[in-house]
Amino acid sequence: MLFTPISVLHQQQSSPAVVALLVINAFIWPHVALLKARFSGSPVYSEKQNLIIDAAAGGFWIAMISLSALPSVAIVTILVSDRLAAGGKPLMMRAMGAMVVTFLLTWLSHGMPFEPAVSARTMYATLPLISVYTIALSMLTASMALKLREKSRELESIAMMDPLLGIANRRLLEHKISNELARLRMACGSSALMFIDIDNFKEVNDRFGHKVGDAILMAVSDVLRVVTRSSDTPARLGGDEFVVLMPNTSLEEAEGIAQRILLESINVRVLPEKNAFCTLSIGIACATKEMPDAAEWLKAADDALYNAKRAGKNRIYAA
Repeated sequence: MLFTPISVLHQQQSSPAVVALLVINAFIWPHVALLKARFSGSPVYSEKQNLIIDAAAGGFWIAMISLSALPSVAIVTILVSDRLAAGGKPLMMRAMGAMVVTFLLTWLSHGMPFEPAVSARTMYATLPLISVYTIALSMLTASMALKLREKSRELESIAMMDPLLGIANRRLLEHKISNELARLRMACGSSALMFIDIDNFKEVNDRFGHKVGDAILMAVSDVLRVVTRSSDTPARLGGDEFVVLMPNTSLEEAEGIAQRILLESINVRVLPEKNAFCTLSIGIACATKEMPDAAEWLKAADDALYNAKRAGKNRIYAA
């Protein structure tokens, strides 16, 4: 931005002192502003103050170049856009106010000079400034948009996962079940849904506390991660209830996976010093083309789980 006002000041035959002041503004003030913000008790507030001071300096130089049209518009556009990006409308309005006040005080004190005409040299000095700033602003906007998309994906992923166990939550599970039902309506095949409940979990949680209960939940989720396949979706439905969606899986294949889950769950100890083991009840239901939605398939698997519990727990019931 330095060359544009220098071109106008040279054209107006301004004094060396004015040019020196512009050089100080361009090269020394940024370092002063950086130190001011770095050693401030509130760096963000200090930086906003610096941006307002910069805007006021812009108003001063607009007056000093006698409202030369192209440079003045370029200075105002750059300063206002930058403040809007840095602090939104409130910072932009404060910066504009400082710019207008400083401009008026300087302009009136210098006899209201008005020379809007622009020489070819000043125009050529200004055009690169406009071009570079526009490209830089576009690159910054693109970078911010990319980071925003990445952050949105991260937040969406977090919203789909159980925060304690790191596996899918009910929202993601129901979405995947609905997609699997839609796929099954269009193609032949078999898919299974496994409903898992930790036996006597409430009694253990009430007796030994939530810390022990959470440890059991995490251990069971680890078992599901180890035993299930990459195509499966283990999820926590809520409380001590887990569900595993198994696409392209027959009832017999699902029973085999359930057996391995039961075997691995033997290693989960409620309280190692008391030699208390964790047991699971598992219900399995395969999808039918008549099932209208995820709730219906979940109910079929839940009914199978109920039969497993009624038969004595620590067992598998496949519908």
